[in-house]
Amino acid sequence: MRLPPDEVRAKWPTPNYDSPETRGQALMIVELTILPIAAIILFLRLYVRVFMLRRSGWDDWLMVVAGVWTCPRCFGTGVTVCVILATSRYGWNAHVWDLRLNDLISGRKVSLAAQALFVFATTFAKVSILLSYLRFAPLGSMLRRASLGTIWTLCLANSVFLVVLFTQCNPTSSYWNILKSPSDCISEGPPLLAQATVTVLADFAVWVMPLPTFFQTRLPRSQRIALVTLFSVGLIVVFGACMRLYWIWYVVEKTYDVTWEGFHLWIWTAVEVHLGIICGCIPTLKALLGSYDHASRNGSKPVYIAGSSAKGGRGDGTGDPQSIRLADRQSQQQPGVSTNKSLGEGEGKQLGEPSDRYMDLESCCSDTTTDVRPK
Repeated sequence: MRLPPDEVRAKWPTPNYDSPETRGQALMIVELTILPIAAIILFLRLYVRVFMLRRSGWDDWLMVVAGVWTCPRCFGTGVTVCVILATSRYGWNAHVWDLRLNDLISGRKVSLAAQALFVFATTFAKVSILLSYLRFAPLGSMLRRASLGTIWTLCLANSVFLVVLFTQCNPTSSYWNILKSPSDCISEGPPLLAQATVTVLADFAVWVMPLPTFFQTRLPRSQRIALVTLFSVGLIVVFGACMRLYWIWYVVEKTYDVTWEGFHLWIWTAVEVHLGIICGCIPTLKALLGSYDHASRNGSKPVYIAGSSAKGGRGDGTGDPQSIRLADRQSQQQPGVSTNKSLGEGEGKQLGEPSDRYMDLESCCSDTTTDVRPK
């Protein structure tokens, strides 16, 4: 936190410690709206993966760690708690000149905790999404290599940031004891801006990486467009990360009234965490939507087909490749039923479009993407 020079402090109004001007309850409304939405979508993801498909993996449980507060090491809700405490009790929705020293110190402590929790929550969410790509990325494909490379890059970059976060002041208590010598701390602007920039680039990479694979699938064009549109909701997370980057720059470089202007930063910090969880879970709900559509048109319970991780449910894309073709073999044994060897031909149908046979994205992509494994 930059201490204002004397000429800036001289222009500040008289402090109002008893009834200061505040930003109101806007952030509380945002938090109590987006948090239940994220929790519901996360629950639906677990329902689909654990109970419907009976095939959960590391990606599912990492998303749970990112989003649910069941222990001190679950981080998504921890960010929400820090945001609410910072704005409701420690003055991050009031002018800095209306805050007592104790409020500033407590606010800095909450800020340090929120930054660490944010890094953990967003890292686990992104790694979860990247691991889910491995479910349908062919061995040796560019998508698989890019996903693994991005996972290692994210873990390394955010580990470095955490080290810098807790060592930027010596002793660490100088981070919140703002009246101590400024020489005890390095400038907090460059590390924060670097981490926020990495977050923006990582969010964009996570969004764009699977798109070429979807365009290469042997699916009807309308279904390929639907897949691309489904994953394009990740652009919302990129937008949230960009807004957070802007407000970090503004708070640390352009204003001394950090608690008043930092209100926007707190909002986008919480929103980005929950948007990442929501957008990371939405693609897995295809099975839920597909099952209701199938049942409503056929009056029967859908059959969930094991995908490339059917053996052991590892989610690493190394399961039995023949299991995903079970429906094709069964349908060929039934009289009067013809199926396609390629889902893109659009000739044979079984009560509906070929996509009816695939209750999850993994099975669909595993059976229709171009095989790029080394011969």
